Amino acid sequence: MNWSQNWHSRGLTKPFPRINALTLFFSSSRIAVLDLTHGGVVLARKLRKITDSVTAIDVYGKLDPELLDELERSGIKTSRESLKASDFDFIVSPVHLDSNYPMLLDAAANKIPVLSHHQAVGQILSGYELKDKTFIELTGTKAKTSTAILLADILSREKKVISHTSRGLEDWRTGTIIKKGLSITPASILTALDAVIDAGIEFDVFIAEISIGGTGFADPGIITTIANDYKIANNTKLASGAKRRMILDARPGSILVINNDALRFFGVCRRDINVISFTDSVNASCNVYYESLDCKTIAYFLGKEHGKIHIREAADYDITSYKTAFVCATAAALALDIDPVAIESTLLEFKGAEGRMKKKSLDGRILIDNSNSGMDIRTAEKALYYSKNCGERIVMILGEEAKEVCEGLDPAGVDRFIMKHLHELAALILVGERMKPFVGNDPKKIHHANDLSCGIKLAKSLTMEKDIILSCVKCFR
Repeated sequence: MNWSQNWHSRGLTKPFPRINALTLFFSSSRIAVLDLTHGGVVLARKLRKITDSVTAIDVYGKLDPELLDELERSGIKTSRESLKASDFDFIVSPVHLDSNYPMLLDAAANKIPVLSHHQAVGQILSGYELKDKTFIELTGTKAKTSTAILLADILSREKKVISHTSRGLEDWRTGTIIKKGLSITPASILTALDAVIDAGIEFDVFIAEISIGGTGFADPGIITTIANDYKIANNTKLASGAKRRMILDARPGSILVINNDALRFFGVCRRDINVISFTDSVNASCNVYYESLDCKTIAYFLGKEHGKIHIREAADYDITSYKTAFVCATAAALALDIDPVAIESTLLEFKGAEGRMKKKSLDGRILIDNSNSGMDIRTAEKALYYSKNCGERIVMILGEEAKEVCEGLDPAGVDRFIMKHLHELAALILVGERMKPFVGNDPKKIHHANDLSCGIKLAKSLTMEKDIILSCVKCFR
């Protein structure tokens, strides 16, 4: 049954070329991998098993010399300097690298193909034995982890599910964490898959949260949202442009589940893929949408199938913070032919995800936990607004654990937040070295902690029973 909305019906007909994943790399290919800080080491090692000539470029000069030596011993050449692009058949570079990096400029001038880390991972994945497995990727500015968790929960009722998100590599059949500390860079998908295979864990579905784009291997691929777009590559590109590759590189015949805001913004189509659209507002032109958040119903129209799915409002999480995740996970599950009754059952039982507007008790205090890798000033303000409805006296923890998150919290945004909201707080605890200078704004009311755990301890000492501790720290958990 084809439940999708084909973009051809929208009057958009020009297909986009994609790379043939089976024939791109050969044993004689000369490949340069740029940026060893964000997954390049993994890619270099994987590519070395495919081709005899791999050179790893430490763009930022931050890699441990011992690791560089280790790469050399494994047959991978290394350099901290930009090299001549014409000495290679392919350049593999992350989407966020400055477009003016000398080797990229040289590649453009000499028409040397440049693949993103995402595309290279897609090539490598084609060599894995994943027949009869469902491989799902999610990208977007927000709601990636929440959507992945909800979707994994839904699918795990019928299938063996593995999820790789910013909260860890999880086996949903046993409820265990296989591995923690992995990033969501494209190359981490390979590390996660290897960990599952090495552990001998059987699975039917693998769900991967991925930053700034897709590998082209997934079916289905999911774009949660492109709202609140931002600049990458030293402010030379928009992140939405990289996420667009989820569409351009999708396998012919595959399914894409895409937020309507992305469809409108991109304005592109391919006739050889199936698109299911969704939105977190009332919009009958989409396949899946909220019929009413007040009545807690999601409506769906997929081919001849249509109906409603109910959700619940609970005291242990903020339902408005999960709007996108609810409707996106529903759309993806329907695309995979999951019974709507099973979807509804999961959503009705949902109690919020750790670190994502989760409300719980902590030694008699109310803890609003919004500390996660996607936290930003906008969501911190939203969390503060939600907290005001839960009690009167609020002690807030705000900041970053920069050692864990490469894109930290904007200090200028924190400064503006303090100026605007400090009067609404009983106390503010700032986390992270870059936040220390703002303590001087009001030393009696503003405190500092080195990390989230220290911040929680300090907040407990500054509060009494029934007070609210609002935790908004950008970190992996």
